[in-house]
Order: sequence, then structure tokens, then C-alpha cells
Amino acid sequence: MASSLDAYERMQALAIALGLILIAGLLKIGGAPYIAFAFGGALIIFLGTKPGARDMLKCVAFGCAFGFIYYLHRGVRIDYIGSTIGTLLGFLGMGAVQVLANRWIWASRADKKQAVLNLGRASAIPSLCVGSMLAVGIAAQLTPETYDPLIFAFDGKFGWPSWTLGALFHAHPWLFFTCGFVYNTLPLALSVCLALQWQHGVKLPVDMGLAALSIGAIGFLLYQFCPVSGPAYLFPNDFPLRLPHVLNVTRIALPPSPRNGMPSLHVAWALLLLWNLRVRRGLLIAATFFLACTVLATLGSGEHYLADLVVSPALVLAIQSACGGVASALRRLSFGVGSAMTVGWLIAFRTGAAQWIPAGQATWVALGLSVLVPAAIAWRASLPRQTSLLDPVSPCETPEVASGVV
Repeated sequence: MASSLDAYERMQALAIALGLILIAGLLKIGGAPYIAFAFGGALIIFLGTKPGARDMLKCVAFGCAFGFIYYLHRGVRIDYIGSTIGTLLGFLGMGAVQVLANRWIWASRADKKQAVLNLGRASAIPSLCVGSMLAVGIAAQLTPETYDPLIFAFDGKFGWPSWTLGALFHAHPWLFFTCGFVYNTLPLALSVCLALQWQHGVKLPVDMGLAALSIGAIGFLLYQFCPVSGPAYLFPNDFPLRLPHVLNVTRIALPPSPRNGMPSLHVAWALLLLWNLRVRRGLLIAATFFLACTVLATLGSGEHYLADLVVSPALVLAIQSACGGVASALRRLSFGVGSAMTVGWLIAFRTGAAQWIPAGQATWVALGLSVLVPAAIAWRASLPRQTSLLDPVSPCETPEVASGVV
């Protein structure tokens, strides 16, 4: 009986290892910063469990084994900004997940609950990123036509900022490198925030795991309402040095590419970090810098239009409210305004109604309201008791979620 149980446990560990290898191969961890830095985030959570020297050695050994198998089977290797550190962190993060999985499999009954909690926490951001990449890939096949021509025309009211920033990046590689590195490391930044909250007792207005996962899930559903790829996919031969003419169509069939433009979830997650990390000046400065670089990168890389970014503040307001991150007296108002603005903009872009806004002052007012209204409500609806990072966390306030995901 004991030998049968031991064999079953070994099979469990092997199955998890094979699953990780499959994920690395299918999603090309050697060339996909989104996946590599997501597993790097798992390493951050693992380190937060204060592993001993033996577990650290196991983590490195598993990481080296995963990397060796990946390259032995000629896994894709593509250079991107931060690719060396991203790939290294990715394989070490896979090793960390395997160590935590082994802890859970062989944990005693008394330690089982904590072991599964640690594994769930470490797997949260990788699961989010893996799920979103698979979903976006499927969506690209299901939505062959996108609304890029409409969005491109709307951006023309602002002078096509994606082209302006793209040309700026082309002229100043150091700026492109800085913003690109920040853009690629978003999963890592989310994981650091989760580690601060889950493992170091930092009090934040919401459970960041729940909020981040909610943005990912709801954002993917919104992608399907107004699928958009981005200027780099609409005009691959022109972006960013040559501005093409406005197309006289509302939709266009694009080759399979990410339909993840509307709204920009990169900006939404960065806004979520800014909102919830403003509990201390140092974190506020870091989050502000991260948001600024993310905004520049989303536009200058050609992955997004300015219109994509317009929807993000309202979406974050709705999610923050739904997750209980605002004062209860204003929670319904915040959620209602955020939801209405999000849906309203999506309808306006899909139907072309946004084109009716006159170019000039009216469009800038619309843009300003899209940012300032959610910001004003967020400021007014902040939870009344602002806590310090040094405040002790009482048992009833410990930011833990009992599910197996976060």
C-alpha cells in the first residue's frame, strides 16, 4: 500500500513536470517575455516562502533541467528587450513551481493546506498569462476581421500618437529599451506586488490577485466586442516611420495576430498597481514610473492605439469597486460609472459613433474626461482608513484567498 502511494505521488510530480515542459514548448518561453517573466514572478513568490538551501538547490537543478530539455528539443529562442534575464528567470520560475508542487505532493496532512496555498500563489500570474495567451490565440482564429481602420481613424484626431512615439523610440534607442523592458516585465511587477501583500503583510485596498485575475478575464471578454490588433499589425510596412492614408473601410481582415487592443490590459494592470501601491511614497513613485513607461511602450511599440488606452481607467475603476477597494458608500456609484464608461466607449468604437466627435477641442475634452472622471471618483471613493506598510496585520485582515488559484 505504501509503495503504491509512493508511486502515485511520483507520477503526480512527473505529470506536473511534463505539463511545465509542454507549456514552455507550446508558448515558446525562450521568445515570449509575457510567459518568461510570468514564471519569473513565480520565483519571486517562491523566495517569499523563505526556502532553505536544499530547496534553493532543487529549484536551480529543476530550472537547469527544464532549460536543457527545452533547448535539446530546439525550443524557440528570440531576442527581445530583457530576453537574457527573462529566459533565465523563466526557467528558474518553472523550477520553483516544481519544488512547490513537490512540497504539496509530499506534505504531511498538517502542512498540506499551507503547501497548496504557496503553490496556488506562485501559479497565479503564470496561470493568468498562460491562459490569456491561449485564449488570445484562439480569438485570433475566431475573429479574422478587426476594427483597426476605425480606431486608426479616431487616433488621427490626436495626430496619431503611436507614430509620433514610434519615431521617437527609433531616434532614441535608450528610451525604447527602458520602456520596452518595463512593458515586458509587467507579470514580474504584478508578482512583486502580490508577494508584498500575501507574504509581507502589506495592507492594500484589495486582494491584488483577485483584482488582477478579474481584469484579465473581463478584459478578454471585452476584446471580443471590439477586436483590435494595433498599428504595427495594420500597417507592418509603414509603422512607425511612414504615416499611411486613412482607410475607407470600418473592418479589415488581418493575418492571425493578437486581438488584444481594446482595452489595453497592460495599462489597466499598471493603473491597478498605481492605485493600490500609493500607500507609501516609494511605492507610489515606482508605480508612477512603471505606468508612464507602460503607456509610452504600448503606443510606441505599435501594439496599441491611443483609443485602447482611453478605456482602461474606467475598466480599472469598475474592477477596483467590484473587489471592494473603494468606500462602501460610493461603491455602487464607482462601479456604475466605470462600467458605463467602459461599455459606452466600446460601443462608440465598434459602431463608429466615436468618429462623430469633432476633431480638436472636443476630442481632447473626451480624452480628458475618460481619465479625469475615473481618477476623481477613485480619489473621492478611497477607503477612509489609509494604512501604513508598517501596520500589523490582524488575523481577520490577512489577505489570503482560500481558493486554489490565489
